[in-house]
Amino acid sequence: MIWKIQTMPSPLQKKTSFHPLALAFLATSLFTASVRSEETSKTPASDKPAGSSPWGFNLTTYLWLPGVDGSFSAGQRTGSVDVNFIDIVGKSRRIPLGFMGHFEVHYDRFAFYMDGNYINLRLNPAFGRVSEGINSELGLMDYGLMYRIFGAKASEIRDYQGKKRPNRLDVYVGARTLWLDNSVSFSGPGGLIQLSPSTSHSFTSPLIGGRIGFDLTPNWYVMTDFNFGGFGVQSVNFTGSILGEIGYRTTAFDIPISLEAGYKAVRYRVDRDGPTATSATLNGPFIGLTGNW
Repeated sequence: MIWKIQTMPSPLQKKTSFHPLALAFLATSLFTASVRSEETSKTPASDKPAGSSPWGFNLTTYLWLPGVDGSFSAGQRTGSVDVNFIDIVGKSRRIPLGFMGHFEVHYDRFAFYMDGNYINLRLNPAFGRVSEGINSELGLMDYGLMYRIFGAKASEIRDYQGKKRPNRLDVYVGARTLWLDNSVSFSGPGGLIQLSPSTSHSFTSPLIGGRIGFDLTPNWYVMTDFNFGGFGVQSVNFTGSILGEIGYRTTAFDIPISLEAGYKAVRYRVDRDGPTATSATLNGPFIGLTGNW
């Protein structure tokens, strides 16, 4: 394997991390808490049988450990990388992990969802002071509307505690926003020549997808989620992802939760002839924790 790796700018030179993702998740969480509070104040708890409310919410925090295979451009310079997560751990000064979460608001069979990731690829130089390589920061946000074609509604989760749930199928339509910050650098002998062109851009394109899940036992389940989009909108030639997971359901403090483990892959190809031309696949295992209320 031929490595093309670069040193990173100092922390004082770096842009701030993808804070809008965290702010969006915080605002949505506050909104759902407000809805639940209003619902509780209007209806006495003694008059509310299980599953009577059409509302349901879930929040997932997860840790994704992706490898990267792709090519990145910054102006007239290009670089490529092909590393798995073990390689990245051994050669990176910063493991490419960041903010990762998934949130859903359900009303009857309809839902609004958001899924956000921030990835920073930052690797040590391949040849000491003389290096040519890439640095890429990626912000990835999926959001849209979902409809449950069949299966138990999110508001009925408590009704199925200790029972197998019916098979479920969801379809969704939405958008994916990609934020890219690429740089390709070269340092001459002794560090006398320093070139580090950098470009950043965001792209938003439509996305369609679906997910299907079924229970193996009252506690164990499997699920697959897949989507694709781009269609040339805003220079996104293609984007798509697939996810497979196995989960275990239990409760904590009387709140239904699930523990998940699986594999996730995301592919995107953007700005084919532009200054931020990027074609990459991120894929690797993940673990997660979901709370339902």
